[in-house]
Amino acid sequence: MKVNFANNIPTIEDIASLCGGRLYGKGEDRVTSVCTDSREACEGAMFIAIVGERVDGHNFIPSVISSGAACALCSRIPEDAENIPIILVEDTVKALGRLGHEYSKSCRAKRIGVTGSVGKTTTKEFIASVLATSGKVWKTEGNFNSTIGLPMSLLTLPEDADFAVLEMGMTGPGEIKLLSDIAEPEIGVITTIGTAHMELLGSRENIAAAKLEIRSSLAEDGHLLLCGNEPLLENEWKSDDRVSYFSADAKNVDYHAYNIISDEAGMTFDASCRGKMIYDLEIPAVGKHNVAAALAGVAVGCMLGIDSERIRRGLAAYRTVGLRQQMTDVGGVKIICDCYNASPESMKAAASVLSTVASHRNGRKIALLGDMLELGQKSPELHYAAGVVFAEAGTDVLVSFGERAEKIADGFASVCGEERVLRFKDRSDPTAPAEALKRILEPGDTLILKASRMIAAERVAEELKKLL
Repeated sequence: MKVNFANNIPTIEDIASLCGGRLYGKGEDRVTSVCTDSREACEGAMFIAIVGERVDGHNFIPSVISSGAACALCSRIPEDAENIPIILVEDTVKALGRLGHEYSKSCRAKRIGVTGSVGKTTTKEFIASVLATSGKVWKTEGNFNSTIGLPMSLLTLPEDADFAVLEMGMTGPGEIKLLSDIAEPEIGVITTIGTAHMELLGSRENIAAAKLEIRSSLAEDGHLLLCGNEPLLENEWKSDDRVSYFSADAKNVDYHAYNIISDEAGMTFDASCRGKMIYDLEIPAVGKHNVAAALAGVAVGCMLGIDSERIRRGLAAYRTVGLRQQMTDVGGVKIICDCYNASPESMKAAASVLSTVASHRNGRKIALLGDMLELGQKSPELHYAAGVVFAEAGTDVLVSFGERAEKIADGFASVCGEERVLRFKDRSDPTAPAEALKRILEPGDTLILKASRMIAAERVAEELKKLL
């Protein structure tokens, strides 16, 4: 990771002061950028030495400085680092967090933090799209949502931004608290409580507790916006009167949807916003889960005083990012590539998307489903259940891709029979499933591809497009 400072260019001494470090060597030189990868170090950069599972960044400090970097942030001084400008701290990741927090404090932007098991990025994008109708929006990009990525992102926050929409990811307990402490959001949003991270956290109750850490550093007059159809969150109002709920399903919540209509290209709906109706909202994305994400954008817009027409315009301007619900038509086959990530909850949503899109066409529903990761001991049964979900959604053919996905195939076959299943255990070879799909696909069919990011199921789509 590498970022450039957005506003005032600090000196080495400034950075040492901001992150609470002890400076060794000259401190008057300016630092123009920050990086965690020694290969990205350049003139004027500060290299952050992070101790990883396989690589210790401290080993690269001398070579980084010799390449022209301004200084290094480290938790120990290498033996051969004499006369090298160094900022010594106890923990480089925590020091980076403090730097991001302190450096961005002068920025005026209202901050909205978004976390949840599923739908963080989509919700962030809907919120940003609504807010962009009323001011300058800055948002975290890509995978800059971690204890390293978020503070580095905040170093790029422009002073003149009106809104900052911050995605907050986690792998275990305590991380959302740390991110909330760094960002100090004025509005905190929790999209869902799912089963992602079950491997480390053990239960949905623990996942809910970890996500609710976003409350730890909400601004004094801040607000919490929660998924309204999640029992593990439904009692939060008893402990905090600054809480609102949103849902595309539940009607007894502050922000909810009515009259949801879908077509092949998107959704339309009306929204009740604390008793006030906003009619004829349109989003260019398919699935009720996308309506829920859009409702979070509606809610944040209402909280910040944005009028109905601008909210309507902001939702219509939303665009998907990355490998989320990318739709293409190749040889008369509709291909939906939704390969950014996967969990039991997003698999269920994908089955609904497949059914919705296919219902406006004349062909069959076909799904290529790959492994879901980080599900712990319940992984086999959760994969099996995903197969059943697709079977019950009327999927005509299921293609499994990967070892864990064998259980998805088992679940599907238990309802539909083995004759409607194609199995490909070796996920290193995308060509074989692509060739098999080529043989069975016909014009009018709809194909969805869904798997965890590490599976890279989009490779199958790329190979298939060459064949169709």
